[in-house]
Amino acid sequence: MTLNPHQAQAVHVWMAQPQNIQDGQWPELASWLDAAELHCAQRFGHPADRRAYVLAHALRRLAVSGMLGMLPAELVFSSPAGRPPVLLNAPETPKIHFSHSRSRGLVACAVSGIGPVGIDVEVVDAGKADMRLLSRFMAMPGGPCSQAALAGDSAQRFFFYWTVLEAYWKARGCGLSLANPALGCPEQRAGWFELSQLAGGAWLACGRALVLPSPVDCAAALALDSSCLESAPEGVAVICHQPAFFPAAA
Repeated sequence: MTLNPHQAQAVHVWMAQPQNIQDGQWPELASWLDAAELHCAQRFGHPADRRAYVLAHALRRLAVSGMLGMLPAELVFSSPAGRPPVLLNAPETPKIHFSHSRSRGLVACAVSGIGPVGIDVEVVDAGKADMRLLSRFMAMPGGPCSQAALAGDSAQRFFFYWTVLEAYWKARGCGLSLANPALGCPEQRAGWFELSQLAGGAWLACGRALVLPSPVDCAAALALDSSCLESAPEGVAVICHQPAFFPAAA
């Protein structure tokens, strides 16, 4: 299968809210998951967490299979401890990269044919917004907190930065850790934020992040590794998709 030029130079983002899935749609979504995924889903004690898990993994299957011309249930994933998920039966071409994230209020998946991507979604909880914690991972002065949309809400600022951090280190193939170098995030153009890492006393460009549209009580961010930008020198398009699950909602 060969992706058309529009697909190949784009990152495809799929988002869905568990609350919008009808009771009759859950069995179909669960039928796409394999035995290991279903077992993991059942281990969650709270129904909201189980639903978020099932929806996130079904959405990942929908997004990735659509890029590959396969059926969602045909995909075979492995989840190595401490490492990103791997698609075991991926064709040699096209080479795709994917990332997914879940919260009780929102789940998301990003798929790209140009290079590593990361995505993260969080429920905005003012009680967890600790800017001092954030400063251990990111250099914030001059960053997107100057935006009018974020300036009046410290919780929104915190979770914007937090989702950027999580998404970027997913794109790099590792999780957020105090061992990671500090990340800088000054505002750039057209909604994108240039990311940089502190190395040897200097800030070096390392990727780019984008705030994604999300419900008012959630935050979402997409991050691209620098190799994405090298593969698409004319710019990266972000195409947002609204999944249609069946049976359709009444």
